Amino acid sequence: MAKELLTARMVRSIKTAGVHKDGSGLRLIVTAKGTKRWELWISINRKKRELGLGVFPDVSLNDARNQADRIRRAARDGIDLRQQRRDEEARALTFRQAFEAYFSVKCQQLSSAKHLKQWPRTMEIYVYPVFGDVAVAEVTTAQVLDALQPIWFRKPETAKRALQRIEAVFKSAILRGSREKASPCVGVAEELGTRHREVQHHAALPWQDVPAFVAMLQQPSPSGWPTTRLAFEFLILTATRSGETREAVWSEFDLGNGIWTIPKERMKSRKEHRVPLSPRCLEILREVRALNPDSQLVFEGMKKGRPLSDMTFTKFLRTAGLSKIATAHGFRSSFKNWCSEAQKTRDEVSEAALAHTIKDRVKAAYLRTDFLEERKLLMEDWATYCQCGGRTKRPDDRRQSREGGTGVIRLRAS
Repeated sequence: MAKELLTARMVRSIKTAGVHKDGSGLRLIVTAKGTKRWELWISINRKKRELGLGVFPDVSLNDARNQADRIRRAARDGIDLRQQRRDEEARALTFRQAFEAYFSVKCQQLSSAKHLKQWPRTMEIYVYPVFGDVAVAEVTTAQVLDALQPIWFRKPETAKRALQRIEAVFKSAILRGSREKASPCVGVAEELGTRHREVQHHAALPWQDVPAFVAMLQQPSPSGWPTTRLAFEFLILTATRSGETREAVWSEFDLGNGIWTIPKERMKSRKEHRVPLSPRCLEILREVRALNPDSQLVFEGMKKGRPLSDMTFTKFLRTAGLSKIATAHGFRSSFKNWCSEAQKTRDEVSEAALAHTIKDRVKAAYLRTDFLEERKLLMEDWATYCQCGGRTKRPDDRRQSREGGTGVIRLRAS
């Protein structure tokens, strides 16, 4: 094959768009806009490749020829220099860089703003100080143990999530070719021990005490917080998660039919969820609309155009002296227990109300209803119970609890 058909002067003066051959696969590609770039067409291990060598004039004719010669010599021995260099760069990737590459994709799967913040924060506080700048290919199990041991029993839930997130990064690194060794997270939980670790559930008020708490929310307070109080009551009556309520926008509501449709992007299960709204929920929406008539957000925070903070409900409970026995998320448990103990609601209906995913894949494949009509009655009964402490508006044969409060809750004026 002819070689060195081009000269430096020709390369500078060529303006005709197209492919201009130098020989042995080296070519100068001139685009319609006048950009000139070098390409090497070559076969490596019987696979045809088109390798970019750079743009002229940053890469001169001699530079392009020298690069091409090195690649050809290596190819004769079955070596792909470009792939070899990419592999070396991948192996030199630090754990911090590997996390950033993984999280750039993972963040698109997270529906909670809280979790979007927690992932990087976990790395900054617990992981990076130990092996953040170590090549992800070289991190050892001992280093993972060093990162997690100080919090394993002191902060068991945090440690558990940290381990899950670290392992996800290593799985990603292995898939991307940045690590050849097995994940160093294998065996970590067994080594640190799980005997003394207890599952920590969100603190939840007994369902018998929920009406007293709702009554407190409805009391006018000199300290203000009207939007917070309305949002908290709405969260309880709809049995939704904090983020689902706080980030609700008016476009999600069909007030005429009393339906709130939460899009899949905002749901933990990544499935659209319809919430039937009781009369009291519609009343709350009218009240909050009057407070913020121009906002797209239903429950706008102190800053215009921003939702209530994820600490809003926690702060309210702390001020009320209830932070040790109740959490915002825990009211979902209160609702579930009320469904089971007071209403004797079928489990699949109450699970649908909570937007829980059916773990049995076969059952999930066949059960394609969200029990909306049944849930309308259920949510009306729940709202009635929360307002009336057990008295129902409909004198039917639904089983209602006649028990009073447990005496656990002691409400403090806020």
